[in-house]
Amino acid sequence: FGFLMIGLLLYTSPSRYLGEFYDAVQGSSGVILLFPFYAGIIGIMTGTGLVNTMTESLLSIATPETFPVIAWITGGILNVFVPSAGGEWAIIGGPMMVAGAELGIPHGQTIAAYAVGDAHTNLLNPFWAIPLLAITGLRARDMFGYAITMMILLVPFLAIVLYLLPY
Repeated sequence: FGFLMIGLLLYTSPSRYLGEFYDAVQGSSGVILLFPFYAGIIGIMTGTGLVNTMTESLLSIATPETFPVIAWITGGILNVFVPSAGGEWAIIGGPMMVAGAELGIPHGQTIAAYAVGDAHTNLLNPFWAIPLLAITGLRARDMFGYAITMMILLVPFLAIVLYLLPY
């Protein structure tokens, strides 16, 4: 985050900084530029206790039967704000594993249910598509509608599957 701020201070405007940054790193500029912001969001979420509050709230209604759906929702919500699986897991992995263990859910099943939520909302934050878009010459808006449609259509399917066939 510090390097991002130093870069912004060295240029006369954010748009000039963005232009120079893009020229320097081309296809990966979007990812490189955004990850310091995600690190800041991680710091805010962990430092303020927001993650613990969110986890406790969601898991206060969980039972062994509903836990996979709750873990999926938790993974999806967190992925919207921190679209990095490793960063997310650093934030919520511990509380999620403890909650699953308290409900008698094996660790692998807890991780799998959470990972479905992370993967599901990757359709909303399609960073996986940045290299593909650069190669094909498409723009994000060319595929975003399809990704959002798929994400929405998967909601009832995933909720039912995770409830009836959780693991």
